[in-house]
Amino acid sequence: MLKRKLEKQAALTEDIKPKVTALPGAINSELFRQPLWMDFYEIECTLNKKIASLEPPKNIKCIYNPLEYAASLHCAYLRRFLKGRKQLMFIGMNPGPNGMGQTGVPFGNVRTVRDIMQLTGEVLQPPLVHPKRPVEGLNCKIEEPSGVRLWELFLHLADGRIDTFADRCFVHNFCPLAFFDEHGHNITPNELKGAYKQQIRDICLNALEQLLNLVQPQTVVAVGPNGTSKYLECEISKYYREYLSLLCNGA
Repeated sequence: MLKRKLEKQAALTEDIKPKVTALPGAINSELFRQPLWMDFYEIECTLNKKIASLEPPKNIKCIYNPLEYAASLHCAYLRRFLKGRKQLMFIGMNPGPNGMGQTGVPFGNVRTVRDIMQLTGEVLQPPLVHPKRPVEGLNCKIEEPSGVRLWELFLHLADGRIDTFADRCFVHNFCPLAFFDEHGHNITPNELKGAYKQQIRDICLNALEQLLNLVQPQTVVAVGPNGTSKYLECEISKYYREYLSLLCNGA
């Protein structure tokens, strides 16, 4: 009888063992459950695998995924600013070439990431680099205008304290990919064509559902120029209207 009880107890203990995942810059222990930011990053990694298997249209010549080549900086961002659930989540469309495309941080113009967030990390190179879209990481000298405006607004609302903003808010991008045509023009997900556009949308929506369930924001704000924020509002509200108590065209 005692033997059976011990075996049953051992089986139950095995079932509730925390999940341990090796992530950039992370130190894991079987004694503790992994933090929320690691769960978040795991969902992003699964998203990466799914979209990497898709065949892009012929007009797309280069695709950058800063979640991969700037994983060190991206995980530094998650580790510092996603320590728990948030009340408000800002959702942008996809990486800008001189923002997240350089730093791995959504709307992350270099000055904000380096000087205000004080994040550091290695930035590698995409598999194929367009000559008009070099990746220089924190050495990039070109500011991302939307990133400058957005983070300056956040700092103003939080009395200049980035951690005050991060206590309740988090910034994320709907799609992790930056798309460029042969001339180096930036193509946003809402400008893609054919089946690929729908495939990207569906995979990113599925990942977003998981991320929203994890972070559990009370409010989601779609951020971007009118065309991109309207696209986000339309697509997200089809499935997750309960989250969308506020939307704006803020960048």
